[in-house]
Amino acid sequence: MRLFKPGVLVLALFLLATVLTASAAPKKILFFTKSSGYEHSVISWKNGQPSFAEKVLLELGQKNGWEFTFSKDGSKFSPDYLNQFDAVFFYTTGDLCTEGTDKQPPMTPAGKQALFDYVRAGKGFIGTHAADDTFHTADESKKGPDRYVNHGEKADDYVRFIGGEFIIHGAQQVATNAVTDPGFPGFEKAGASFAFNEEWYSLKDFAPDIHVLTVIDAPHMKGPMYQRPPYPNTWARMEGKGRVWYTSMGHREDVWTNPLFQDILVGGIKWALGEVTADITPNLKTAAPGAYTNPSYVEPKPAPAKNSAAAAPNTLTAQEKAAGWKLLWDGKTTAGWRSPKNDEFPTKSWSLSDGELKVISSGNAEAQAGGDIITLDRYANFELTADFKTTIGCNSGIKIFVQPNLSPIDKVTGKPTATGSAIGMEYQILDDVNHPDAKLGRNGDRTLGSLYDLIPAPKDKKVMPVGEWNHARIVSQGKHVEFWLNGEKTVEFDRGSAAFRATVALSKFKNIPDFGEWADGHILLQEHGSEASFRNLKLRELPAN
Repeated sequence: MRLFKPGVLVLALFLLATVLTASAAPKKILFFTKSSGYEHSVISWKNGQPSFAEKVLLELGQKNGWEFTFSKDGSKFSPDYLNQFDAVFFYTTGDLCTEGTDKQPPMTPAGKQALFDYVRAGKGFIGTHAADDTFHTADESKKGPDRYVNHGEKADDYVRFIGGEFIIHGAQQVATNAVTDPGFPGFEKAGASFAFNEEWYSLKDFAPDIHVLTVIDAPHMKGPMYQRPPYPNTWARMEGKGRVWYTSMGHREDVWTNPLFQDILVGGIKWALGEVTADITPNLKTAAPGAYTNPSYVEPKPAPAKNSAAAAPNTLTAQEKAAGWKLLWDGKTTAGWRSPKNDEFPTKSWSLSDGELKVISSGNAEAQAGGDIITLDRYANFELTADFKTTIGCNSGIKIFVQPNLSPIDKVTGKPTATGSAIGMEYQILDDVNHPDAKLGRNGDRTLGSLYDLIPAPKDKKVMPVGEWNHARIVSQGKHVEFWLNGEKTVEFDRGSAAFRATVALSKFKNIPDFGEWADGHILLQEHGSEASFRNLKLRELPAN
């Protein structure tokens, strides 16, 4: 019995071939490289030829069934134009609604909105390197302190869309990236970590819903822009029904040809196109708990004029004021400080002259009982900087989260065992060479730059000679705390963590209730019987993680 008539069979085969051809149609991707700001060499067109990155993408497209369109024309962005693509890939800089550096036609605000609507409807977005050096929240302050501040919900729509924003970069260097999700497409061969020589971006204003894929080991990098906790530099997130994927890698040509980078990039493109799936549950809080701690703004140093005087200490620059810094000490009076025991300032223990807040040496370590001073205000999330100068045999400190009247508790009776005193976590200031405390404690945890009696500073830290100014920096945000000495990190810990509590249990503070886990506290300058000087005490409050 004949199952198909000849004409019906031909029609069926034609329809089947049509379906198969349609299913095999390549995915279309727009690679958009308008540079209203700096134009990177890897995406620059020369003599009408495709850029270096575009040549790499053409090869990857042939291997993966993708068809790329290359464009720098922002004026084309509209719903109809974008809908012909399955994903849009940005390697851009600056305000794309201006003609800018490359003089290519700019987007319109409507075109910018069309991009957001396009992705939210279910399409894909990929961004590499300078894609987050684009549409800054405050582009007019690109090189000023505003670029170092998190704006959260007030950030530019594009910043919240891509998931983060460029601040600054330092010298190209090899940096280690920890892989936080080895199961995400493209990371199968990456291992637990990898390292490239690259131009690494210092980033900020991370969207809270990103799924972090890599975290850069900033503390071990060179340059003040990396003096911060580890932070994300590759991630994925959902934007409505659409998918957004970004990596800060992609500056150098040898990165674009690196097989591992290509694997990671291909995995990101496949995920953005919906060709593969992955769990992208937001994980910023666990993958990079210190991500919202940004580096300090470093004011560019102008060329010194002949016979010009040094900037006056105990003052704030206009940039520091704009970034939210304030002076904790005005350089002249006792305003803002008091004894932990009462509302008076212990004038017999301190001198205030020549712009220095100086402990008057008594030679008696017990003199500290009435000589410490604390801020009137209490702080929880902050960045504190201070210059300090030691003398031979000096012992002093800066304490944070200070509770003015705490006593150890007897674990048997549950009663205080001593008269209350000012208790806090101490940034140790010590003459390590001449003071015996440097050899006490566990593994040097009473040395300069240490968290006193808890966590030691490195032995090879950078220390200025006795009598010269050192620079301390303390960052506290959420549970995360860092100590810095002369531009180098000495201590890092998380208050209330299992490791922190285990360390406290072995210290002299083991019987202090909730040591180091208080919600906030005063800042204290310690008087320990030996001369020590302070100046340039500055603080800016930070948002909680």
